[in-house]
Amino acid sequence: MLSILLLGGGGLYWWGLIVGRRIPVLAGAGALGGALILLVGQGGIAPAALPTVVLAAGLAGSLKWVHQPVWQAVGWPLYVLVVLALGFRLLPGFAPVPVLAAPGAGNLSVVWFTPEKLLLLGLVPPLVLTPVTPGSGWFGRDRPRLTVALILGITLLALIPLALALGFARPAWVAGSLPVLAYRLADHLVFTCVLEESFFRGIVQTALIRGFADRGWSQAAPLGIIAASLFFGGAHVGGGAAFMLLATVAGLGYGVAYYLTGRIQDAVAVHFAVNAIHQLFLSAPAVR
Repeated sequence: MLSILLLGGGGLYWWGLIVGRRIPVLAGAGALGGALILLVGQGGIAPAALPTVVLAAGLAGSLKWVHQPVWQAVGWPLYVLVVLALGFRLLPGFAPVPVLAAPGAGNLSVVWFTPEKLLLLGLVPPLVLTPVTPGSGWFGRDRPRLTVALILGITLLALIPLALALGFARPAWVAGSLPVLAYRLADHLVFTCVLEESFFRGIVQTALIRGFADRGWSQAAPLGIIAASLFFGGAHVGGGAAFMLLATVAGLGYGVAYYLTGRIQDAVAVHFAVNAIHQLFLSAPAVR
């Protein structure tokens, strides 16, 4: 039940935000609210952490609806710190809970869910800023599918040889239970790709490009994309130096896709395709 509420509610909630329809947003939010209750009941979110949940939600809501310059200047840095603290699991009162168990490799394979991701899904996608995009042309927002296909190809051509050369990955077909694999891919789409692209591209990259442009920098867009990609790579410090480099290179592809099309779902699509190919066809050594 918990996995259905998480994936179904999360997907419906984000889809409603993308298409601008209130009913799927409310339905998805209701399902996620049910998942929140179950997480509290299963010990994933301690009652003592509920004030943190309420305060974080209030902060995000105030940034969306209260537009006084002073509060915006104070609230956004605080919001970024809250998102990073949740993403790095630095706040107390949260613990992973099992959401799926299936036979695999002679034993029971258990999939765990970190409750911080549920809170982040409610905090981040609704605050994606209005994108900064170039003018219309043969490549970009007028032809998003072609743009995504080309950027995905270029990104993979850069990442796969680099990953192999660094010894981070090697060709291997994924093994394990199909239900577990399907769940992990769906979870990765909703609670990794959507979250990371909404934050690093939809908020950080857009804010950087605007900030550089306000200062009169002629190369505001490339600088913003590069800076956001470096930030994205740094956020993957737990995977080691090779993973940070690969994440930075990948972030450049995701950032260009978002900048050219102005559609966060296109950055999510490139991100998910890259990660799915890695998970299905390339195995990585264990992170130490």
